[in-house]
Amino acid sequence: MVTLTNPVTPQNIVDRFKDLVTDVANTGIVYGTDSKPFAEMPDATYAGTTAGATVTATGATIGSAGNAITASTIKTVLETETALYTNIRLQRAIKNLLGSGVIFDATNVAHMATSDRQTLGAINSASVDATQTISSSNLETYFGNLATEYTTLRSNTVTTTIDVCHTSCHSSCHSSRGRR
Repeated sequence: MVTLTNPVTPQNIVDRFKDLVTDVANTGIVYGTDSKPFAEMPDATYAGTTAGATVTATGATIGSAGNAITASTIKTVLETETALYTNIRLQRAIKNLLGSGVIFDATNVAHMATSDRQTLGAINSASVDATQTISSSNLETYFGNLATEYTTLRSNTVTTTIDVCHTSCHSSCHSSRGRR
């Protein structure tokens, strides 16, 4: 686990954020492009694998080492970064057999398509603002607030229902095409 250094550096901020937000988002993903709930689920339902998303923020996006790091930059970069994970969320995957009803219904964490991203609510800045000197404890609290907001949004469930004509629709339809 990364701890904030004294003095705090731009890369140190990103590394600590990754521990508290990115790593939380990437934990426990069950569905993704590499692990769909059933074969008929369209590939486009997912934006990535069960490994999750990689952090795009860098120390350079926060500031340059040895120079002042501004609160507005920290907030803009990290809130934008947090929003990039909001499509990693619960998915209720339903497979419906036409004429018979539901034959699969499960809810798990999924790396959903980017179109399933959500908007962050107001994040308590924990005194990470222009009017005060930012302390490591303020940053820790702010990172915790970002993680809490992400975790809240993660529990918002996307329901995806796929209708099939027979129980082995994917293999039956696609395997028989070569014999026709």
